[in-house]
Amino acid sequence: MIQAAVQQIDPSGVEELIDTTYVTGWDYLWAAVAIIAGVLGARLARRATHGALSAIEDLPENLVNLAAKLAGWAVITIAIVLALPFIGVDTGPVVIIVLVLAALAVLSGRVLLESFGAGVILQAEATFKPGDQIETNDSVGKVIEVSSRAVKIESIDGRLIVVPNISVLSGEVTNLTAQSTRRTELVVGLRYGTDLDTAREVLASAARTAAGVSNQHPVEVLVSKFGNSSVDFLVWYWHDSDIVSQYEATDAVARSIDRACRDNGLTIAFPQRTLWWGEQARPPES
Repeated sequence: MIQAAVQQIDPSGVEELIDTTYVTGWDYLWAAVAIIAGVLGARLARRATHGALSAIEDLPENLVNLAAKLAGWAVITIAIVLALPFIGVDTGPVVIIVLVLAALAVLSGRVLLESFGAGVILQAEATFKPGDQIETNDSVGKVIEVSSRAVKIESIDGRLIVVPNISVLSGEVTNLTAQSTRRTELVVGLRYGTDLDTAREVLASAARTAAGVSNQHPVEVLVSKFGNSSVDFLVWYWHDSDIVSQYEATDAVARSIDRACRDNGLTIAFPQRTLWWGEQARPPES
């Protein structure tokens, strides 16, 4: 079809495409009227499309604007096709050329269309919005903008991260600030021989009184495992959901637990190895 269109627009065949032998001044006038009507109709089509789609709840604004523009261009294209016969232009090849160009545009812009479609879905689902702090595709930070191509994220250290919409849509997204508070855990390893019940109470009390820890949820302390060098406890505490609050609360909990352990004779363990020679055995003499 492409070759046929090229052959039809070959310079040697232009005279066959355009025949002005019987074109009069009135024909040019009617062609102008068709174009003007098309321009006016395009404006009405854009307004009508925008108004109709804006009434749909949760439909992204950029999708509404795009649909309105497409409706306007469609009306103008139809007006041009209707105007061409008045000035002696054979519209058959023109329609073929328009269709070929449209097909090429769709094929060459497939990635952009996929990204735009992904952006529409992200905005329609409202999983997150500008201002939310999210984690996706190994990127963490505050959402600045959800455009037709990508999601822009500002990291905690001030970097601007641009993640393609299709990657966000196909990957896992964690909205850190979807709720007002969220929970974090801190692993604390105490040496073997520690009274577990006493340690549990000391750790819970220390975490509960730390700055930044929410009092809307209880602090929980659980024995996690008997590790190689320590008995590990999980300290669960809640805090404001933004990223900075998480770091500040963790810092406060860790400092409070360190002080409480020293005050109550508890030892935070570190990796160590004990050599055992048996009950009666002695180390060999060097």
